[in-house]
Formats: sequence, C-alpha cells, structure tokens
Amino acid sequence: MRSPSQLVRAFAAVSVCLLAAGAGPAATPSDTLPRFTEEREAAALFFLKKHVPEVLPFLEQLKKANQQDYQREIRQVFHVTELLADLQDDPRRHDLELKIWKAQTRATVLVTRWTMATPADRPGAEKELRGVARELVDLDIQVLEHKAGRLEKELGAVKSDLTRLREGADKTAEARFDALLEQARKRTKM
Repeated sequence: MRSPSQLVRAFAAVSVCLLAAGAGPAATPSDTLPRFTEEREAAALFFLKKHVPEVLPFLEQLKKANQQDYQREIRQVFHVTELLADLQDDPRRHDLELKIWKAQTRATVLVTRWTMATPADRPGAEKELRGVARELVDLDIQVLEHKAGRLEKELGAVKSDLTRLREGADKTAEARFDALLEQARKRTKM
C-alpha cells in the first residue's frame, strides 16, 4: 500500500497527462494555461464537483502536499472548461468531448487506485480500466462519426455551390467583367 504522498504524486503525474488531453485538442503546455486565480479555482472545482466528484479528494490532498502542482491542475481543468465552452455552438460535439474528458478523468482515478492496490485487487481494477478504455474508443468513434456527418453536409453545400457556379459561369463572368471595368473607369477619373 502506498502512502498518501505517494498517492498524490501518482495522481498528479497521471492526471497532468490525462487532463491535458481533456477536451479533444492537443495537450496544453503549462506556460499557455490561464493564470491561477481564486475565481478560476472556484469555477474549476465547481466543474469537477458537477462532473467527476471522485477527483476532489485527490486534489485536496495535492493542495496540501504541493501547491504548485495543485494550481497547475486547477489551471488545466479551467482550461478544459474554456475549451468546452467554445463548443457550445455544436451541442453534440460538446457532449462527446465532455464525456471523453470525464472518462479520461475516471481512468486517471482508476490508474491511481491500481497503483495502490494489492496484487489480489489489481484484476478488479484492470477490469474497470478495460471498461473505461472501451468507453473511450466508443466515444472516439462517435466523435469521428459526428465529424464525418458535418463534413458530408459541408461537402454537399460545396457541391451545390459548384453546380450553381458552373451552370451560371457565363453570366457570373460577365458580371465580374462589368465590375472590373467599372473599377478601371473609376481609377481613370481620379
């Protein structure tokens, strides 16, 4: 069994990697994270309490053991909330990315528990980890399906525009010619 400080270090090491990947985009270097403020801390803790309350005890231990690591974790969680807020215009994508982040965070907790488990308890932890791994793959599939659907819709609109332009190419060329000729006339009057 590991000591509480070993638990905190194990959680911090794993969670930095997983929280950084939280909302789908690439990991965020620590120097590009938002500054730590009490308001951002409150927002991050509220977000964690709402979505993954099982992480809060680990963060509380981390806060006592290493303030710098704690603040980095809070900054990372706050960053994730900002990334998710940017997805509000695409509710399906927002929902999927939030589910991915929650599953990754649960995986962080499970990995930490596995590191503390006795050899006899590890098979159960591994079973839970296998389930989270499968959930993450299923969510990745859903994200790609969503992206494919958006791209198909966009491709349909582009093809429609292309057809319209091809059908009216002569008329459009004549309108552009007229506009260019008018521009040339205005320049000669200057």
